[in-house]
Amino acid sequence: MESVCDDSRKTAGELPRLNGFYYTQDAGPVLSASSSNLVDMCDHYHPTSLPSSASESPSAAHRHSGINTSIHSKLQQFHIEQQTQSDTLRRTSSQCSMNTTPVLGAGTLTPQPGQNQAGVFGLDLCQTGQVRCLQTLSQKQKQLGNEKEEESNSALSLALSDDYVFSGTQRGHICVWRRETFRLERVLYGHSAGCLALAVDSDHGVLFSGGGDGRVRAWDMQTLRCLYVVHAGVNSGAILSLAYSHKQQVLVLGCQNTSIQLFDVQNRDSVGREQRVKEMAARRSRFFDGSTDPIAVCASYMGDSRPASPADSAGPGGEVEENYVIFEQTITHYAHSGYVYSLLLGNVANDDDVLFSAASDGSIRMWQLHGMELREAGALECDGDGDACVHSLALDDGQLFAGLQSGDVEVWDVETRQRIRTLSTSTANAFSLAIHAHCVYVGGADGSICVWSGDLQPLGRIGSNGDAVLALVVENDGVLVSGGGNAVSFWDVAHVGSGVRLTESTQQKRVDNGQRRMLQALDQWIQFRSVSGVPEMQAECRRAARFFKDLAQQLGAVDARLISSMPESNPLVYARFDASSKPAQPLAEQPTVFVYGHYDVMPAGDVALWQSHPFELSGRDGYLYGRGVSDDKGPVLAALFAVADLAAAGQLPLTVVFCIEGEEEHGSVGLRETMDAHRALFGVPRLILLSLSYWLGETTPCLTYGMRGSIRASLQIESSRNADVHAGVWGGAVNEPLACLSHLLARLADSSGHVLVPGFYDDVRSVSDQEKADMRRLVHWVAQKEPRAPLARALLSPTHSPSELSSADSQSELSSQLMQRWRFPTLTVHHMDVSTVAARSNATLVPAAAQASLSVRVVPDQSIDGIAASLRAHIESVFAEIQTQRRQAGPTLDELRLHLDVKPHAHWWLADPETPVYQAAAQAIRKVWADASDSKEETAHIPLLIREGGSIPAVPWLESFFAPHAVAVNLPMGQSSDNAHLDNERISLENLMRGRQIIHHLIQDFKIQ
Repeated sequence: MESVCDDSRKTAGELPRLNGFYYTQDAGPVLSASSSNLVDMCDHYHPTSLPSSASESPSAAHRHSGINTSIHSKLQQFHIEQQTQSDTLRRTSSQCSMNTTPVLGAGTLTPQPGQNQAGVFGLDLCQTGQVRCLQTLSQKQKQLGNEKEEESNSALSLALSDDYVFSGTQRGHICVWRRETFRLERVLYGHSAGCLALAVDSDHGVLFSGGGDGRVRAWDMQTLRCLYVVHAGVNSGAILSLAYSHKQQVLVLGCQNTSIQLFDVQNRDSVGREQRVKEMAARRSRFFDGSTDPIAVCASYMGDSRPASPADSAGPGGEVEENYVIFEQTITHYAHSGYVYSLLLGNVANDDDVLFSAASDGSIRMWQLHGMELREAGALECDGDGDACVHSLALDDGQLFAGLQSGDVEVWDVETRQRIRTLSTSTANAFSLAIHAHCVYVGGADGSICVWSGDLQPLGRIGSNGDAVLALVVENDGVLVSGGGNAVSFWDVAHVGSGVRLTESTQQKRVDNGQRRMLQALDQWIQFRSVSGVPEMQAECRRAARFFKDLAQQLGAVDARLISSMPESNPLVYARFDASSKPAQPLAEQPTVFVYGHYDVMPAGDVALWQSHPFELSGRDGYLYGRGVSDDKGPVLAALFAVADLAAAGQLPLTVVFCIEGEEEHGSVGLRETMDAHRALFGVPRLILLSLSYWLGETTPCLTYGMRGSIRASLQIESSRNADVHAGVWGGAVNEPLACLSHLLARLADSSGHVLVPGFYDDVRSVSDQEKADMRRLVHWVAQKEPRAPLARALLSPTHSPSELSSADSQSELSSQLMQRWRFPTLTVHHMDVSTVAARSNATLVPAAAQASLSVRVVPDQSIDGIAASLRAHIESVFAEIQTQRRQAGPTLDELRLHLDVKPHAHWWLADPETPVYQAAAQAIRKVWADASDSKEETAHIPLLIREGGSIPAVPWLESFFAPHAVAVNLPMGQSSDNAHLDNERISLENLMRGRQIIHHLIQDFKIQ
């Protein structure tokens, strides 16, 4: 395989000229590359014939050698994510190779005794507990809403605002991620080649992006619209780096043609539009190739410049207001002898706005920025032994850090201009640098981030996924953002260098920034494998219960304890937060809010189906993954932190009690007995709050006001003989339990699903005209706004055209589906089995017994006890009839017996969404989600009022237990695709955070009726 930096195909005569040379751009941006075409990528801008008047700079010749050794280094970022260090980044002895042997000696940090550098950077800080990955966000085209095949879209640059993380990509797009929720807010289109550099003007809320197309685009960071375009100087090539001076409001560009250029942001309109138009035309830009009237074309272009975006771009640009030009007088030509890869503005000895520039020639230059004048103030020559190309710069406490192509990081004292140390990493190409709390983070070609302490001691590394870390930026609260490959990752590095693990005790000392503390708690709670109904997991369940109890105490609960009246069941966790204004009556008589949930979970199932460990919290693309994250540990913690916030602020209007059980997934064993034994602890609940259901779709919040009830039944038919027999020997002379069971089950419902139990439908409440109207409105909303929801997608043809849902037939079918799921009773056979392993595998045996399990879902106004009795009677009657028919056919050598167990499991539950409590809940949902919607019309439909086909025994029972004042509100936080009880269970981080806010507003504004 060809080396990515091999210049052997070029001769000295083919090197680019450095004085006034012209570039023409190849058609289209570089979308993907292999190692064989990286040279072509580097020639994306290539020299063409010069005008006869052009002359070469006297100093250009000796600068050519620097270009020769590093011409390909930075632009290999376009493709580095597809390579591995072992094959395409091998260090060789050639001119472009990367030296593998650290130079130990004066000025080089030597390893600790008994420990080499490889050993130090073999220490994974995530495994030691000092670093935690918060989220990994995919930037592949399919993940960004493109329904085509997934394609590479490497992150090349990063920038931060108060609300967003901006990621410049290989394809020239800018992905905008919301910092609070890690969700993709928008994709900004505009550059026709890779977005290599980003800079932020935080004072005016402007993002600057520099691309391989030689342009800078300015974006409003609130509206995410393009404000204007800046065209770099003549033949500048790609814009590789940007820096912005807040003091002087000047943007600095580092370019591929070795120049540094200045743009006066504050006075950008000082040059008239007509003059700018003429300048653009005079440059003979490739934009006007073939035009007979360049002035006319330029005038048209300057008045209506649109970003090169697809038609479905969600508002990234609209029409650009204006175009600007960088003129010759603000360009410093030949600032370096190579590509200007990095720019950094900082202070040196109280001298503001000192500009540091680094390039592929291995030099770092210092400049004083005075308005639109750039004065050279010195230079630092890196010692890279042939591969001194400087990729990145960072400044901390008077020390300048320079990341080299070799992977080393040189440390300079900027005041004395002395190199004081060389940090040898375990990777090639120190593409990116960031500093937080004096710790140095170095992103390299192998996908790892090497970390050094403030006293320049190696601490270890973060991650190693094989994709080069091309960009790093750090938030003030200790979150490191890394970009490379096809992803952007967020790392909690607040405790790096302190030697402290991210344990529970240290987490509670951290300042809550609105989500971090809750996520840390969820991260730990998920690790408890609290599977109920499994004796081996009972100790783990109790540890999970104690964790929640301790957490509630730390958050301010005045009483937190474990309560139980049945030793064999998992305990309930009780926690109480008293009202801010102390009520006069005792607790047993106080009006309260009762929060119900559960800490037990379902087994993980087949771990091979999970993309990450089921009992470790993992963040991907704005979602949190792990068993129990959606059902029900995540929502329970959202409620706990919402109440704790109110209590800490002195805004809790009434006492809130938590009752979190550990047997919900196992039939709520012991719940009734335990609560009955501790009735006085719960006060007089007026609101029962829970989150144990899911949205109808993916984007629209819902409020659940009804659930079906359930009856569970198991039946076994066994022969009086005690063993299986051979069908060839005994067939026809003995009864066949499996055949009898099949006939019996077939008599429970017909082929259309209509239940044949006598009187089954007699008490089903008729569907009112209001229900039909509500259903039509709901279905229309789903068809218009949720065409990608699993329920809606099931109705689509393989082409998945959302327009199909607009037809009357599709909406009628969708309405019928919802009615069947929510409104009508059903009978389901879950499985059939035989008595022995031999009977399952041997096709010649007549099994001695067969069994089946089934369930019935009941709806208003069916009596759960009445339906259970009717089901039992019908099964017994059918069995007797089958037996009579068999005896009439002839004698047999055995008899069949029926063992039947029918148990009511959960009553149906139906609330009135017009009650004040439900209206208050709906108002809280609208209040929180209105901020996420640009349309008042959409907000008016929030939340969707829905019912569930499933059953939760505790909900109707709790309403009955706390009657007559208690009203249960089921506030779903999960989306329809959350995979509760399945592999890769997840919950949207945005939903979890907004769920916390909704509960905050609901309780804060709660009025006792």
